Amino acid sequence: MSPFPIYVRNFSCSPKKEKVKEIPKAFDNHTFEYTLDTVFIDSGDSLPYLDMDLVSSDYVSSEGLLYNLNPGTGRVDVYDIEAQKLKKHIQFEVTGPNGIKKYFPTGIKKTKSGDLIIRDYFEILRMGANTKLLDSYSLQNHKLLGDDLGESQEISGMGEISEDGSFFASYYGYFPSNGRILGLATVDLVSKSLKLIPVNFKDQSEKYLIRWEYREGKNMLVPEYKFLTLDGPNIIATNSYKNELWYYDAKKDSLFHRAYKSNLISNVKRGNFRKKVGSMQDLNSAKKRKFQEVVFGPIIRDPEKRLFYRYSREVQLEPEKEERYFRFVLSVFDADLDVIHEEKLDLSVFIPGEYFANKTFVHKGMLYTFLNYRDQIAFVRLKPSISYE
Repeated sequence: MSPFPIYVRNFSCSPKKEKVKEIPKAFDNHTFEYTLDTVFIDSGDSLPYLDMDLVSSDYVSSEGLLYNLNPGTGRVDVYDIEAQKLKKHIQFEVTGPNGIKKYFPTGIKKTKSGDLIIRDYFEILRMGANTKLLDSYSLQNHKLLGDDLGESQEISGMGEISEDGSFFASYYGYFPSNGRILGLATVDLVSKSLKLIPVNFKDQSEKYLIRWEYREGKNMLVPEYKFLTLDGPNIIATNSYKNELWYYDAKKDSLFHRAYKSNLISNVKRGNFRKKVGSMQDLNSAKKRKFQEVVFGPIIRDPEKRLFYRYSREVQLEPEKEERYFRFVLSVFDADLDVIHEEKLDLSVFIPGEYFANKTFVHKGMLYTFLNYRDQIAFVRLKPSISYE
């Protein structure tokens, strides 16, 4: 669930089959409980790569293993989540004919066939178990069949690869210029063909962007984010500023838009902070206020229980203490992406992540969220339990 920054409003056309459904909050037939603890991972004698907060890693639920790629050295550390320790290293070449660095590696995927697929920003590399290059897939027009990108349009390399290694999904748009996102893109890694799925994402995040022009023509930005979650051949698209999602059904070639309504947290970011600032001090002040408003994390899939989870966060006033605290909400979705429960977590709970939740995955029904503990790998672990009457 790699983050994609969002900058300006999108005016693209959406597929003709798009539907909108607002879902009310009503949970009367079950009880919900959870426990929370922290687990620590033994990295042995090696220093774990933490610069990207495990964004470049891949958790494989069928193995119970986490594959963490260091894009600079080409080393992959494989961690056994159940045993809570390093299992082995896999060493790739960085340069040369079998090198994994073409521009900048952005992540890794372990497929069901045993291949390891490396995401690079402009290219996808399929590596065999012997760490040798098996195939490569360009993300540019002249190398792909099917649909064509428009002039100056790109596919973001920060996408997701399917579990069977058959396709790559991402956003496409004007990333190199003004960041306008036009829709979803899938690259078939068998036929090496491109499919573009135009999407009107409606309320884009221009009004939530903080900009500091620190030098003429040079800007520092604090954007919002988009996320992708794969559900088999289907794609779930969400963002960090509104309680909504888009679901692309690959078999029906249809896109469905759902807007949710929660009674526990704001449903959209208010935007009550400065958007244009003139100094680093003002930028940090505006950023602090922005981060106190509602933030929605990515959708997390539990492949075994066919459930989905999402953390959201907002600073809220606690009347009894007359103080403001970060309050975290856990939303639980069923296989049809209907909300079956929302839980306001206890005040003592803090889910790591400066803006949205850190790398999160489900292991044996429990949510693991990465915690950098003194430069070592740890996870905040939440075990949910739903009982039906």
